[in-house]
Amino acid sequence: MEWYLLKSAACLLIFFVFYKLFLENISAHTFKRFYLLGGIAVSFLIPFVTFTTYVEIPQTANTVFTSVSANEVIPAEERINYLPYIIWTIYGLGVVFFGFRFFRNLFNIWRKIQQNPILKKRNFFHVLLQKKIAPHTFFSYIFLNKTKYEANEIPKEVLLHEQAHAQEKHSIDILFIELLRVLFWFNPLFIFLKRSMKLNHEFLADRAVLNQGTETSRYQNLLLAYSSTASTPQLAHSINYSSFKKRFTVMKTHTSKKAIWLRTLLLLPVVALMLYGFSSKQTIVKQTSQTETVSEKSKEKATKAQLALYNKLAKKYNAVAIEERKIPVTDLETLEDIYGIMTTEQKNSAQPFPECYLENKIGRYDTYANDFVEGAKKNGKKTFVIMISINNVTLNGKPSSIKTFKDDLNAITKGWKKSDFNEALPSILISKNSESFLKKLEVEFQKTDYAQYKKGATLLIPPPPPPAPEVPKPPKKIIKGVNGTNGNIPPPPPPPAPKVKKGEKSTIPPPPVPDAPKVPSADNGNLYMVPQAPPPPNPNLVQYIKELAKKGATFYIGPHKYKAEEAIKMVQKSKDASIDVSEYPIVRLNGC
Repeated sequence: MEWYLLKSAACLLIFFVFYKLFLENISAHTFKRFYLLGGIAVSFLIPFVTFTTYVEIPQTANTVFTSVSANEVIPAEERINYLPYIIWTIYGLGVVFFGFRFFRNLFNIWRKIQQNPILKKRNFFHVLLQKKIAPHTFFSYIFLNKTKYEANEIPKEVLLHEQAHAQEKHSIDILFIELLRVLFWFNPLFIFLKRSMKLNHEFLADRAVLNQGTETSRYQNLLLAYSSTASTPQLAHSINYSSFKKRFTVMKTHTSKKAIWLRTLLLLPVVALMLYGFSSKQTIVKQTSQTETVSEKSKEKATKAQLALYNKLAKKYNAVAIEERKIPVTDLETLEDIYGIMTTEQKNSAQPFPECYLENKIGRYDTYANDFVEGAKKNGKKTFVIMISINNVTLNGKPSSIKTFKDDLNAITKGWKKSDFNEALPSILISKNSESFLKKLEVEFQKTDYAQYKKGATLLIPPPPPPAPEVPKPPKKIIKGVNGTNGNIPPPPPPPAPKVKKGEKSTIPPPPVPDAPKVPSADNGNLYMVPQAPPPPNPNLVQYIKELAKKGATFYIGPHKYKAEEAIKMVQKSKDASIDVSEYPIVRLNGC
């Protein structure tokens, strides 16, 4: 609601400024009358305009890491936000006050009509008042001083001026703008719009009098004679309306049709910019399978030779039970490359892609976002869930994109208080992703209200801390005279390893899980050991395993240990594989 009011007010301001700069002083008074009324209507309609964009995104896959969990036990807190009640109360009081004033003015006019004599002249009603007043009009009722009217002291031009107001129904415009002032009393623009509208009504009435053959100079002197400080009703039109100087200038102005058309054409780009800037944007997403992430229009077809090779390999490995299926790296890469450039028709007619056995798929990924948000809501906390997979992103389970990400996230955090930002525990899940896509998304994330408030928040996994400075090793202790040499004392040989004879049960305990490798560090001269951090995540899982292996990591799938080469093969066979380095140097492979 707040955004609608701001957008509508901005459109109304642009229309009004354009009127003051380009239209007010031209002689196209009838066009200006409908411009002011139409500008108000269009200002209310533009924020309702919605431009829809249709995009396709793939369904997301299993993730590499989760930042937080909503299942943590958080004490529920009951909070009541009183701000909306306060705002609506103030608004309601304003409507009551300005509404009372509006109906009081209507009642005063009605009472004048009821309590004073009325003379009907053609289609007009002359209401004769005892008070000294300037002539004024409300619909078909023209209010005149009785004494002057009966003495024939009211000039014919004055009556023509008021009859023009009545005949052209200028009171309808004033009632319309007054009702809007009651509803939008907090917007001062309607005060200035009413003034411009009433001034243009005077231009129209002045033109009607001059078109009857009245001399301009005589009519101007007559207006000056009727200028006074006598007050007239807010809802009526009076001949002594202010801005005589501008009225006199416009009386002598004649704007050519060409100039009017040129100024009107200037309005077209203004309206176009308002439509672009203040309308709503909507993205409707069609989810497709992850293997169809690239539109067929932007891909090449697989050739007949490539299809034949793909079908041959796929048929070969589909014949093996999925639990025992093992695909060499070279064959797996060939299958993936060909499948990636196949069209939908080719995929439908080809052999199904030989998937690998998923033995570690944890939880329901499709309902994770909803479950996470609901869990936080039950605990009285604000949160959001970002899921990133390849070149796609979802917010709270709803598809988003790089272009709409900032607005989508701001819509979620809209209305959050300071405490909400402080206590929020968002969940960020990243699966296989494009590095360039993640960097672009990070740029948009930094523009969001959440990132602006939470300094240092990022979608990217921060790099590991720099290695501690190398501490020089202490010199080896040398003892002279041992065995006739000056060299170092050699360490004692290790005890022989226990042996188990064939057929006997081993009592040798399994080796302990190695601790994380440590690097020496120094602090004020004291030497201590710092656990070495794993290398930063790499979207290429095969390359990441190689980097981890170089750092001395050990790889496990469930309770079983695997070599780096075996881990690489398992990851290449699975499209849902993920790597967990939370127990580094123990690395666990999921989804393989």
